[in-house]
Amino acid sequence: MKNTVMIRFDVEGFHFYKGAPEEVLFLENNHRHTFTIKAGYSVTNLNRELEIFICRDKLKDYLNEAYGSPCIFGGMSCEMIANKILEFAKVDGMVWCEVWEELTGGARVEL
Repeated sequence: MKNTVMIRFDVEGFHFYKGAPEEVLFLENNHRHTFTIKAGYSVTNLNRELEIFICRDKLKDYLNEAYGSPCIFGGMSCEMIANKILEFAKVDGMVWCEVWEELTGGARVEL
């Protein structure tokens, strides 16, 4: 059996897409999103092995320290942001991370 604790929260941030295709050339300019972060942590104990509020707050602190508030992600894609978060939190048991833009689309990175 595989057990996963999940968290979800939003952060305000900015990024841009250098080399964007002609159809979406406007994305080359710095633009704002509400990024939704979703993540899953592997657990074996079914009785609060990880506390979701602690996991969430730890990730929020990481993002604020690494990227500011609002987060300035520069030329990073959703895939790159998710990868950075996963690299940071895998020591806590994170096994996947998703980063969404306004819940319209995004990326998922898994170990």
